[in-house]
Amino acid sequence: MALRQVPMVLRRAPWHSEALRWVPAAAPASRIVLAVIVAAFVISMVWIQQTQTLVRLGGEIQRLEIELERVELERQSILAELALLNDLTTAQRLAYTQLEMRLPRRPVFTRAQPLPPGVSFDLPLWAAPTQPLREPPWWEELAREVSTRITRLAE
Repeated sequence: MALRQVPMVLRRAPWHSEALRWVPAAAPASRIVLAVIVAAFVISMVWIQQTQTLVRLGGEIQRLEIELERVELERQSILAELALLNDLTTAQRLAYTQLEMRLPRRPVFTRAQPLPPGVSFDLPLWAAPTQPLREPPWWEELAREVSTRITRLAE
């Protein structure tokens, strides 16, 4: 005789009983106290390090502000000295005493000639056109020839 097979129905456990499997069991009190002490130590060390950094940076900022004030005072004194030296009377006194300059006895004026064609003040000096070359006078050529012959005879 054949055994009658009874279908097996799997029943699911209620959800709260499955959820309890994932909830950790209560830890001993000594571990919890130890974890709190370690966390407090780590937080206090980070706090101390941040405070030390702030104090160090504050000192550095204070030192740089003092140096900035010193540089500003030096700048102000240099500007005051420059204002004194740029005075016309001071410049004249320095010119007369140290550079030994004098006023001209009789001013000399020259007349400006018109610029040659093609020359302007906008061009640099090397770009300005030059006058055409002229031949030297006859007596310069004669003097050069005589000096050349004398040099040859001396050699």
